[in-house]
Amino acid sequence: MAIEFTRIDDRLVHGQVVTTWLKKYEIEQVIIVSDSVAKDDTRQAILKMSVPTGLKLVFFGVDKFIEVYNKVDIKRRTMLIFTNPYEVYQCIKGGLKISYLNVGQMSKTDDNEKVTVGVALGAEDREYFKKIIDSNVNVEIQMVPNDKITNMNKLV
Repeated sequence: MAIEFTRIDDRLVHGQVVTTWLKKYEIEQVIIVSDSVAKDDTRQAILKMSVPTGLKLVFFGVDKFIEVYNKVDIKRRTMLIFTNPYEVYQCIKGGLKISYLNVGQMSKTDDNEKVTVGVALGAEDREYFKKIIDSNVNVEIQMVPNDKITNMNKLV
């Protein structure tokens, strides 16, 4: 497996990701796993324009990602990006093997509360983060590599 880094960030591929995380892990391919993004051709087109030349960008819904993950070896140095903990947990249940999950931006809405500067959680988010942590995954909030780390287990 060549999954180097797994992250939740509802902004997906953006400046912080491109200038820090992709370079830190020498990422060659980004796989966005999101049922809503997999169905949204316009959003995909915009995201494709935002990635550096030479970086492969792939989109999967959760079920399709699990199917492909369990059949095909990932050979490129890969970053997985999700938009929420529910879809991460579904992939773990489906066989995804990760030991670390980075949480970047989870935007504030009317249905959640801010727990850090860039992360807001609702009841369902907390439930799925607990399940991810109970699956022996270390979950940390960190926007960029030089930022202070907050352990998610202290917030759920």
